[in-house]
Parts: sequence; C-alpha cells; structure tokens
Amino acid sequence: MGLGLANWREGNLEGVRTNFERVVMIEPDHPTALAYLERLAGASVATRRAPDAADQACMDGNTELAFELYSARLETGATDSVALLRAGLIHAWSERYVAALQLLDLLVDLEPNNVEGRLARARVYAWSGDTPLAVDQVERILEVQPDHAEARAALSLFQSWSGQVDEAGEACGELISIAPGYRAGQQQRIQALARATQYDQSLSTFQALVEENPDDIDVRLGLARALGFAGDYAGAVDQYDEVLLRSPEEMRALAGRSKIFGWAGQLVDSERAALRAIQVDSGNGEAWASLGQAYQLQARTGEALDAFEVAAGLAPANLEIRDQLRSAQRSVAPRARPTFTWARDSDGNRMLTTSATASVYVTSTLQVRGSGYQRTLEQVFAVDRLKKRAFGGMVDADLQVRPGWQLNAGVGGSVTDGVGDPSFLAVQAGMRSPERYAVVASVNLSSYGLDETASLAERGVRTTDVVLSLRWNPAPFWRVDGALGQGRYDGTQANGRRSGYLGASRRIGRFYSLGVSVRGFSFEKNLSDGYFDPDFYGVAEVTGYWLYRPAPWSFLGEAAPGVQQIGSDGERAASLRGNGRVGYRLRSGRELSVSYSYSTAGLTASATGSGDCDYSASTFGFNWTF
Repeated sequence: MGLGLANWREGNLEGVRTNFERVVMIEPDHPTALAYLERLAGASVATRRAPDAADQACMDGNTELAFELYSARLETGATDSVALLRAGLIHAWSERYVAALQLLDLLVDLEPNNVEGRLARARVYAWSGDTPLAVDQVERILEVQPDHAEARAALSLFQSWSGQVDEAGEACGELISIAPGYRAGQQQRIQALARATQYDQSLSTFQALVEENPDDIDVRLGLARALGFAGDYAGAVDQYDEVLLRSPEEMRALAGRSKIFGWAGQLVDSERAALRAIQVDSGNGEAWASLGQAYQLQARTGEALDAFEVAAGLAPANLEIRDQLRSAQRSVAPRARPTFTWARDSDGNRMLTTSATASVYVTSTLQVRGSGYQRTLEQVFAVDRLKKRAFGGMVDADLQVRPGWQLNAGVGGSVTDGVGDPSFLAVQAGMRSPERYAVVASVNLSSYGLDETASLAERGVRTTDVVLSLRWNPAPFWRVDGALGQGRYDGTQANGRRSGYLGASRRIGRFYSLGVSVRGFSFEKNLSDGYFDPDFYGVAEVTGYWLYRPAPWSFLGEAAPGVQQIGSDGERAASLRGNGRVGYRLRSGRELSVSYSYSTAGLTASATGSGDCDYSASTFGFNWTF
C-alpha cells in the first residue's frame, strides 16, 4: 500500500499498478487498492508517460524548479490535472493559500470526480486554519465514496485538529472496519484514543499487536507513541530502544526518542537525541524536524525555525514537517495586539485603558516590540470626583543567545495631566537563563511612572523594582515558582518595598491544573501617595485552572480562593480571585477575545486597600499575526 501510494504521488503509474495488484492478491476486497486500479484502467496513454522535468523535480524535492515548470505547463494548457494539483500544493506549502485554492478549485471544476484534488483542497483549508470547512469538504467526498480509506483517514485527522477527539476516534473506527489492512488507520485510531485520554484502550490495542509480532517495528513505534501520550515516558523510550536494537538507523525511533525526552522535560537529552539522528542521516528531514522540536521546547525560536527550514527543504512533501515549519514561521511573524480594558474598584476608581502592542523579528533571534497606551481615569468621592488622563509607551527588544539565554532591554516614558504634568522616563532590562534546564532563573529591572488611577496620575509616583525569579520543573506536569523583589516608590517621599512569592502547581489531565501559592510584600512607610502601602500584606491561595480549546473557540477559567492579612496587626480574612476568558479564532494567527477578572484580594487594590476591597476588569482584545 505504501509503495503504491508513493508511486502514485511520483507519477509512476506502472509502479502503482504493480503494487496495488499485489495488495489485491493478498486481500481481494481491499477498497483503496481497487479504487486506484479502477482509476488506472480509465487513465489515458498520455497520462502514463514517463515523468517529465517538472515531475522529476518534484520527485527530487526541488519544489522551486517544479513550480516553475508546472506553471509553464499551465500556461500552455490549464487542463493539466497533475500540474494543477502539484502547483496548488506547492502554493499551499508556502502558505499562499488563496492561490492554492484557485488552482485546486479549477481542478475540481474540470474533474468533479477527482478525489485526490478534492482531498488536496480540504488539506489546504485545514492548513490555513479553517478545519471546520476541511471536515465539511471531506464529508462531501465520503457521501459519494463512503469506502474511500484515505478520505476517512483525513476526516479523522482534521477532526482531531479541530478538537473533536471523540469524533476523530469514531472516524478511525469506521476506517478500520472499511479497510482492516490500512495500517495508518489503526495507528491513527489509537492516537485519537490517546488524545481523548482513553489510554487504556489505546495501549491494550497496541500491546496485543506487539504480542502477536514482537518484531513488528511499526507496531512498536505506535506503542511508543501511545505510551508517550499516556505520560509513560520511560516506557516509551524503552520501546524506541527495542526498535533501535532491531534497526539501529530507524529514523522514526531516533526522532521519536527526541520528542519523548522533550515531553518528559529532559530538554538536553532531547537535543542530544535529535543531533544523534542527524549524525546518522544528515539528509533526513525527519531528523532535522526533531531538532527543531527540541529547540522549540527550549524557547530557542530562531534556531527552531532554521532547523525546520532545513527539514522542509529535505522533505518538501512531508505534511507534518510542513505544519511544523508553518508553526515556527508564525511564531516569528509580525504581530499586533490592540486591547480595551474597563476596570473599577471599591475605592471609587474607574479606569479605561486603550493599548496596542506590535512586534517584529528583525532576525530570527532578535525581536523588537513597540507598545503604547492611553488611560482615561476617574475617582468618585462622596461630594466630588477627580478626572485625569495618562499616556505612555515603550520600545524594547529581546535577543536570544545560544544555547537559549535571553536578554531584554527597553526604554520609553509616560506623562499625565496631574499637578505639574508629571512625566517619567521608563526603562527595563532583564536576563533569563536557558529553558533547557530544569531550573530557569531570571533577573529583571524596571522603573516607570505609576498612573493606574486618577490619584496616582495626579500625584506622580515612580516605582523601581529588581526581581529575581526561579522556576523549577521537578517532574513532568509539575512546576514550582519563586520570586524575591526589592523596590522603591518615589512620591512625596522615598518608600522601600520588599516582596516575595512561592507557588507550586500540577497539570491534571488534558484541561486542568491545581496549585497553591503564598505571596506578600511590606513597605517601610505608610504614606498617602495613592498606592497600597501597608507595613505587611500576605495572601495564601489555592488555584484551580481550566483550559478547553474546541476549535475555533477557546475557554479559560481560573478560581483562587484564599486567606489574606492586611497589616502586621491585621486580622486574617477570606479572599477570592477569578478570571475567565473566551477566544474565537477567525483564522490561523488571528483571534478575538473577551476576558473578565474579579478580585477581593488587597494585593490587587491600587489605593488604600482594606479587608472588604474588590476590583474587576473587562478586556476586549484582538491578536493579529501577519
């Protein structure tokens, strides 16, 4: 089956005939083999010619030359189905989705029964982020040809991308009932079960297959992947090692070990395993893709992109690598985020903030951002109200240095219409250690003007902080965070502040995480400069976090009940924080979102602070990736 499909993609129709006839000899009713042999029976002699220069360039992986030659063929006749299909796919591989769909639409108009063209068009919709339309297109194919195995496999895949894991598993089950010998369907079904957290079913299915034939490399590879989905990383590595004992240069096992080490948080081992795969075969796209994934997990964005570009050049027709390359390209694409936030608190403050941030990668390792905001501020008193406005902005840059160090620096300023029109120079600088280690440390310096409320904008207060942060991932799904800060607030007087934070959390299943934390700070002086400055503030919280992404939607919820104390002599009282967010993806890289936050914790209060204070904020935002 694999050889027959590969021959079809290469235009080697005699090879298609030979291999599918062998399939039918073994399994006379195999639907996919019969479908392709039927298509061959109706093919013209002209179609069976040897590959021309364009076909040969495509087979050799030279997509740039192939595209030029296919385009030339289309100039002499727009009815060349092979040229329409392959030029359309090459457009799609370069994310020229509109041009790709134009060619594939023309192909389908010319040959309404061309299933390969229809499937290609569905794939382009999926790659462009419109997976619901991709699912719809495949379902239309199946209405006419319900036994088409490749369409069934595509339906399962696109449903999985859309977050419809249960439906994807059902589609795989139907695929296997239609074509029991379609190995990709069996593996895809098991992976769908794993994504749906039905690990016992997927593992028991694979383990039964391994018992039947312990030397079946494909089955062991599938078991390794299923163990990885289930979180049994040591077991997954053991299965990959079993494969490598039987076939030391099996690239799927070499690349798979790298991926599993990455999932387990062993990022240095993941990188080493990927480099080992490249050492075995430096011309293998899958080896370079595994290195790109290892770099991605280390937040080495530029190096990941470089590796994926090499991988795509070596394996231009590998759809998974193409997806990884597109993901890496999107991560370094220019982007903008305008937001509008309306906030209020129990101190009578009303704040409307309009802000925008834009970023661009000057090189694959240097990102430059620009941000600006405007605030309309009001505080309502018993017999009066205070109205102010504030403006500010900053330009900053992040630089990545091998093997994953990140440096940051920025400069900007702000101004308000308070007494004397206070203005402030804003600066920030920071450094973070490589993400490849279990412990990541960072240090950050920031200094800027406080203008979150009308009273702060009226008085003019500068805050300067140095914060040392540590993050530790002791085991998969576990995370421990800590921070210590030393700061100074300059208003009517200088006021020193110390702060600290410690928290631990664990991801539970696909959608949830649970954590505990304590945080607090203390000021040297109790002033009337408009900010919350007790001699002591502390809060301990239990945090529950939920994230669900049924494409194109995303839903986030967070609840953090706790106990707080305001003042060294204050009484302990209950506190509550909550956040909710709903996002809708218009297309890949572009999302609308609405969020709401509520808190009774004094830590969030911007003015006097008290045991019965509360704060809430509503935000409307738009993420736009160009």
